[in-house]
Order: sequence, then C-alpha cells, then structure tokens
Amino acid sequence: MELAETKLATLFYHEMFWLSHSIVRKCEEVFSKSNIPEQGYMIQVDPEVHSKIASVLSDAANIKKLVQTQGVKLKGENAVRFKLRKDRARELAQALAPLELTEIFNHKVRNTLEHFDEYLDEANYDISKRPDLGTMAAYNMVISHWEVTEPRVYPIRLYVASEKKFYNMKWAVDIGLIHKEANLIIDRLKKIPAFSNQEPGGLMIRV
Repeated sequence: MELAETKLATLFYHEMFWLSHSIVRKCEEVFSKSNIPEQGYMIQVDPEVHSKIASVLSDAANIKKLVQTQGVKLKGENAVRFKLRKDRARELAQALAPLELTEIFNHKVRNTLEHFDEYLDEANYDISKRPDLGTMAAYNMVISHWEVTEPRVYPIRLYVASEKKFYNMKWAVDIGLIHKEANLIIDRLKKIPAFSNQEPGGLMIRV
C-alpha cells in the first residue's frame, strides 16, 4: 500500500494547514492582549494569555508530530502501517523544505508545561537553597520589559511582551518566531493548488 493511494492522505496536509492557522490566530491574540505602553512599563496578571500560549505550543507539537516520527514500530503497528507513517512524515517534511522551523520544533518549553509539577518541584528546591536570592517569582504574569523590576523576576509562566518570548523557569521559547514560522508554513502550503485560495475548514471525502 502506497501513501498516495490511501483514502485520507490529503487530510495530513489539511491538518497542518489548520494547525498553522490556529497558531497564527492565537499568537496574534497574545500580542493584542499584551500591548506595550508608549511610556513606562506594564505588569499584569493574565492567565488567559498563558492559556493561549499553552495552546500555541500544543498546536506546534502536533505539527512536529506530523513531519517527524519515530523510526521504530509502535505498539500494535504492523509493517504496512509503519511504512505509511514513515512515508507520511517524509512527504510532509519534503513539502515544507527548505523552511527552518526551529521554534515550532522546540519541545523543551512544552515539556515544562506538560510536566509542570516536576519542573516546579526542581525550581522550588533550587530556589529554597538560596535564601539571599533577593528577587520575586512571577507566576502567570505578563510584563512589558524585564526592567519592570530590579533585580529581574524569576519566571514561572511569564510572557515578556517586548521580546514576544515566553519563559518558564530556566527555559524560553520565542512566540514571535513561532508566529513567523506558522505563517511560512501557510505560505508554503498555499503553493499547492488545493490550498491556493483556501482557509482552513472541513470537507467530506468519499471512502
């Protein structure tokens, strides 16, 4: 069985198209809710921004899983399904070449959200050993610039609007770059005739 002969092969492209649009929309919502003042600094509590960021990172992870897959058989997977999965990832990766999707493929910060309790345990231990740290920990916060406090806050789910970067303890991801990369994917897919004038949506496929 060849991938091109399978009934639902085109849906992998539609899924990547939809996920990329979803990333762009959510990133722009984050940007619009985190306006930088013309003068001075901004600091705000905004769990909703962090919910959007978590969703962006989840969408990015799902794009990565479409184009990068394990090179060994999964549990319950026969030889044909294994081949189709590998062929699918290779074909989608070729469709995106030569784009460099560094931040969409950045899994470390997403791991800190998926295993937040473990990373928080580690941070709690490390910080508690340093009673002279002399700073504040910022949780579910948005700030315009690091200079909003002196010394810098310790970031626990912190978005820095001037950088368009999300920080979670020791790790960071560039939300502005994820937005740019998702737009590059959309532009790339729109070179395929089926997507040239299309917005993401649904479709019916005869099987």
